[in-house]
Amino acid sequence: MGILEEIDKLELADDVKEQLRQEHSREVDPLKSERDSLKAKDRKSSVEDEVKALGSIGFSDAPGLLKFYRRALLSPDAELPGAVLMSDAELHLSGDEATGATGREEYSVASALRKFVELLPRNQEGKLELSDMALSTEEHGRPEEGGEEGKESSEDHRKNLAKITGRTVTRTRKRYGGGVVAAGGDQ
Repeated sequence: MGILEEIDKLELADDVKEQLRQEHSREVDPLKSERDSLKAKDRKSSVEDEVKALGSIGFSDAPGLLKFYRRALLSPDAELPGAVLMSDAELHLSGDEATGATGREEYSVASALRKFVELLPRNQEGKLELSDMALSTEEHGRPEEGGEEGKESSEDHRKNLAKITGRTVTRTRKRYGGGVVAAGGDQ
């Protein structure tokens, strides 16, 4: 039990009890304020370290992302439960869709952001590897420029369009010249 509860139990006049409560508050409130101030400074310092680490792994060119991350982690309710992630069974996930989750997990906003950053792909030096993933395959599904296959395909498309519209289409490099547009149907 705390001192305030003990004061309430004493057999004293109400005005004496109120005076004791006020004296207690005068002694304790400055200590609470100082403690809260120190906790806030420590939290801000900790978040700044996380933001710097995020910048060092490859997000230094994204100041908006770093600002949002800082703001989210410093919000007063960032550590309160914000989301419940359900198990694979509850989400009806199996096979390739399964995540391996066997039970529910509660995440706060701060812990969800931290987990997301933790799961980002990184190279040997600890830097992000997102651009390397995009460049890992040379085949992009497009024909090479100037290849015969590309010219034949374009010619086939032109003939098909002429059949549909009943007009031959000649393209120039000037796409948005304001020419006449044929809109299907009989004319």
